[in-house]
Amino acid sequence: MLELNLLGVPEVTLDGQALTFTRRGSIALLAYLALSRRAHAREALATLLAGDSFEEQARKYLSNVLVDLRQQVGEYIVATRQSVAFDRSRPFRLDVAEFQTRAAACQHSSSLTELEAAIDLYRDEFLAGLTLSGTPDFESWQLAQREELRGQYMQLLRNHVELSMRHGAWHSGIQSARRILAEEPWLDETHRQLILMLAHSGQRHAALAQYQACRRMLREELGVDPSLETAALFNRLRAAITPPPHNLPHATSPLVGRGEQVRMLSALLADPECRMVTITGLGGSGKTRLALEVARAFASPASPPPEQPFPDGIFLVNLSDPSPEAPVVGSAGADTGRTLVSMLHSALTLPLEDAVEIVPRIIGNLSHRALLLVVDGYQMTENGPMVFSELLAQAPQVKLLVTTRVPMHLAEERVLHVDGLELPPNADLLETAEASALFLQEARRASLAFELAEQERPHLTRLCRLLGGFPLALVLAARWAPILPCSAIAAELECGLGLDVLGTTDTDLPERHRSLTRILESALAQLPGDDHLDQLLDAASYSRDDAGAMPAVGVPRELVPQLRILDEQALLRVDRVRGTVELHPLLRPYAMRKHAGADASAAVAVAVATPVRAA
Repeated sequence: MLELNLLGVPEVTLDGQALTFTRRGSIALLAYLALSRRAHAREALATLLAGDSFEEQARKYLSNVLVDLRQQVGEYIVATRQSVAFDRSRPFRLDVAEFQTRAAACQHSSSLTELEAAIDLYRDEFLAGLTLSGTPDFESWQLAQREELRGQYMQLLRNHVELSMRHGAWHSGIQSARRILAEEPWLDETHRQLILMLAHSGQRHAALAQYQACRRMLREELGVDPSLETAALFNRLRAAITPPPHNLPHATSPLVGRGEQVRMLSALLADPECRMVTITGLGGSGKTRLALEVARAFASPASPPPEQPFPDGIFLVNLSDPSPEAPVVGSAGADTGRTLVSMLHSALTLPLEDAVEIVPRIIGNLSHRALLLVVDGYQMTENGPMVFSELLAQAPQVKLLVTTRVPMHLAEERVLHVDGLELPPNADLLETAEASALFLQEARRASLAFELAEQERPHLTRLCRLLGGFPLALVLAARWAPILPCSAIAAELECGLGLDVLGTTDTDLPERHRSLTRILESALAQLPGDDHLDQLLDAASYSRDDAGAMPAVGVPRELVPQLRILDEQALLRVDRVRGTVELHPLLRPYAMRKHAGADASAAVAVAVATPVRAA
C-alpha cells in the first residue's frame, strides 16, 4: 500500500519502504495529483512544475518527473500521451484526506479523544520545507492548501481548548492553547484561557507569568494592553491568595443536606456567563441558610482557589430584618423599595449622599467592582426587578444571589426552587437521610439528653414524610421532641391539629418563622378565591396514586391556572417523567385545621397534654 504523509516534511512509503525521489518536482506532482482527484493535461502540468521555462524545457522536465515517479510508485501514476492521473482504485493512505475527514466529523464533537486524534495528524504545515522556485501556479496552489488545512487545524485546537475547559482536562487543554499561541500569539482570548487552565491545574505562578507574557507581547506587537476581561482574570488570580472582604455572619450550626444545591449554586456563580441566581421557596425552606453557605465558601475557602471571582468582596444585603440604623434615602422610583436602596448603601459602606438619583450613584460606584451581592429576603415590588436589571447591565462584574419567595422573571435570572430535604426511605437510615438528620440535630440542641427510642424510629420516618421534609417544620417539630414522642406529633398532623404544634414563641427564630400556619396563609393568599385549595385537595384525593401524586391531565380545567401559582410558591411538586403533580404535604393539615375553626385550639390542648401524662 502507498502511504502519503504530506502534513509536515513529506514522507512517502510503499509497502512499508520509504521512497526517495531524485527531483523535488516529483513529490510536488504526486501530492498535486493525489489531492486533485482527477486527470490533468500534460501541458497544464508542465506549466505548473516549470513555471516560466520555455515550452520544450517544461515538457522535458515533466517527462523526467514522470519517469522518477513511475520508478518509485509504479502503476499508481497513470500517464497517457495527453494526460496524467493518480490511480485511486489502488490501496493508498493520504494523511491530508484523513485529517480533513476527521476534522469535519469533529466539528461538533464532545469527545476529547476524537479531537486529539485529529489534531495529532497535523504534524506541521502542508509540504513543509518544499519549494519550487519560479512556479507561481504551484506556489499559489500550495499556499491555498496550507491555509485551508491550517484553518481546520486551528479550529480543532480551539474546540479542544473549550472542551478541555468544560471537562476540567487542564493539562491537555494547556497544550492546545500553547499550540494556538505559537501560531497566533496576539489572541487575547487564548491567553486568557491558558491563564485560567494553568491556575486550575495548580500552576499559579505560571498563570501569573503568562499574563505578563501576554501583556508584553500585545504591547510590543500591537501597542495595546490586554482586554479588561483578561486583566480582571489576573486580578482574580492575585486576589485568590487573600480572602475577599465580606460582612457575612458566622454559621451557628453545620448545614444539613443541600449538598447538590450547594455544588450547583457554586458552579453557577463561578460561571462568567451567569450573572444572577434566585433561590425561591416558602418561608422556612432554608433559602437564606443555603445562600449563606454558598457565599461563605467563596468568602472563606478551605484552601486558596485557582481564582477568586469576587476580589472586591461578598456582601449580604439583609432585607428580611433590615437594620434600624440603615439610612433611608430617596430613589428615582419609590417602588423599588427605600429599604433595598438603604441596605445597599449600608452593606457596601458607600458614602451617603442626599441626592434624588441615588440608584444611578450606587450603580456607578459598582460599575468597575467584581463582587457578589447576597440579597436576602427580597419581596416583590413594582420597580424592584428594574433596579436589579439596571445594576446587572451597568456593573458587568457584579453578580447577584437573591432569596425571595417567587421568581422575578428577569432575562438574567437563573432560578433554583428549594423545598423539602431528602426523606429517610426507612428507619435504618434516619441518621444519614437529610430530613431526619436535621430533626435529630435540632432535638439534641433542644435537649442534650435526647435519645430517639427504638420504637419511635418508624414514627420519625412517618413524621418526615408528613412534613414533606420541610426544614422549618422539622425544626419546630424537633423542639417538642424532649416531651412529645414522634408518634404523637405525627398523630396530631394526621388529624389536622398538628400545625398548631408547629409554632413557637422562641426568640431565636425570626418572627416570620415562628408560625408555619402564617407562612402557608401568606403563600395561599396569592390564590384567587377561597375554595380553590379545597377543590385541588379534593381532586388530589380522588386521583392520587400511592405516592400522593395525581396525573397532571386529571386536574380540573378551571384549576389549572392555580397550579403555576402553587408552583411558584413552592407548594406544588411536578414530576415531568411521570406526568404527575403533587400538592405540598402540609396543605392537607392546613386545610383540616382551617375547617376545624375555633375548636382546633381546644383539641390541640387536650391532644398535647395527654401524651405528656402518659409519658
